[in-house]
Amino acid sequence: MSKKRSRRRKSSSANHSTLGQHKQQGKNLIPPLAQIHNMQLSSWVRERLPEFLWAILLVVHLPREEALDIFRCVAKYIGELAEEDKFSNVTHTALSTLPSQKLDDVLSIITANPEQKEVLLPLLLFNNLPGRDAWVRALDNDDVSDLWEPLMEAVARTLDHQSQESTDCRWLKLLCLGCAGKLRLPSQEEIAYILRYPDYGDMRMVRPFIRSTEGAISSMDPKPVEWTAKFWGECLTRTPCFPLSSDVTGDILSAGTTTQRLDEVYNLLARHAYETRITSDIDARHDTVFGVGLYSLGILQELLRVGNCYSIIGRTALRTVVECHISLAYLAKKDNADLWQSYRVFGAGQSKLAFLKLEESGVKPSFVNVQMLERLANEDMWLEFQPINVGHWEKTNLRQMSETASVKADYDQFYNWSSTFTHGHWGAVRDAVFDTCGNPLHRLHRIPLRSVRALPDVIPDACHLVDKILALVSQLYPEFPHRVFQKIDGLAGMS
Repeated sequence: MSKKRSRRRKSSSANHSTLGQHKQQGKNLIPPLAQIHNMQLSSWVRERLPEFLWAILLVVHLPREEALDIFRCVAKYIGELAEEDKFSNVTHTALSTLPSQKLDDVLSIITANPEQKEVLLPLLLFNNLPGRDAWVRALDNDDVSDLWEPLMEAVARTLDHQSQESTDCRWLKLLCLGCAGKLRLPSQEEIAYILRYPDYGDMRMVRPFIRSTEGAISSMDPKPVEWTAKFWGECLTRTPCFPLSSDVTGDILSAGTTTQRLDEVYNLLARHAYETRITSDIDARHDTVFGVGLYSLGILQELLRVGNCYSIIGRTALRTVVECHISLAYLAKKDNADLWQSYRVFGAGQSKLAFLKLEESGVKPSFVNVQMLERLANEDMWLEFQPINVGHWEKTNLRQMSETASVKADYDQFYNWSSTFTHGHWGAVRDAVFDTCGNPLHRLHRIPLRSVRALPDVIPDACHLVDKILALVSQLYPEFPHRVFQKIDGLAGMS
């Protein structure tokens, strides 16, 4: 493996744990951090960001070193207080509970010059701001009619708890704790990380240390204060939603097939079915092999109709194709007459089950032909002798079948995510019908799309799977060399 490839692989997984690092507990896979016993989660965005709004405004809208100097001055003030007067918490709520003289002293540091006052004015947008009267006196100005935009920018740059600006504010918390004598660290090196930030140590180590330490301390804090909920609630009601322009689908791929090529392969496969038939009796192996092949080609033909390949239905169709591929690969691997028959009998039983339930309900859904269901249930034998298997045609599951058939890679690549669309799970619902609100004061919440999103094209993946199915056909009934995949330019042949 080249060094370049090795670096790329390492960087791609740097911010998350691998599946192998998850621990299975029942049917749940638990990530490493969630395995820590009695860990209490604390959210930077939901709970702590509003409490550091004054610091956020300074670090975003002033030169960084100037803002950090203000933070150091606040910490220095705390450190110079008499032991019985020291405090360590400089959140909005905590500052509002200080004796008036101490509060005025801290605010005089924070608002020491006109530029700092101007930057902090958006605080007065909020009537519920803790200690608001003291802030009004310190800022000496209440003209906040047009200050939502700088507030949006400040919040936007700190929504990510790992951003530089967020890290600076989280460092402020540790610095004040240290100056108040409330922070105990195991080494002089770590103490230097805090006291000499950002001019000491490798920032690739220091920044994560600051974030993890601040997060651990915050997890021991009491439940979120009243101000945080009021802050986000007021932001939601007083500012508009607008879509996040970057929340769009990826580039259209330029590979797939054409309707002409699909029609050609379909007819050639049908001809090959005739040419390889050796009996007019029930032939579960032959019927299944060519039935699955033609069925998958039929799905691909439907996907090429205008818009289907970018739709929700396109993902459910892809799931069906991958299930067909895995089932056929498993049957081909075993190539057992009883197993081929089991697949067929199971399908006939499902036809009978559906027919009987509809008969008993007296309801005739528009999507099904009840007479055809009855015919299918009776096709191989009189339905009175046709068993119904309410489990699976093989005593296993699709994942295990893919492993046995050596096609687990296809299961991993195509089945899991496409299944969420078939089942209507939240991930698929979120992907298809919601946009992300671009207003950072709304915490990047979800807003409905005006129409269902055009999702990534499924045609190349479907072609890939269908060609694997055709390869299995050729393996079981040689020779069938025809495939559907073609290189095409742009959207040619995609209609």
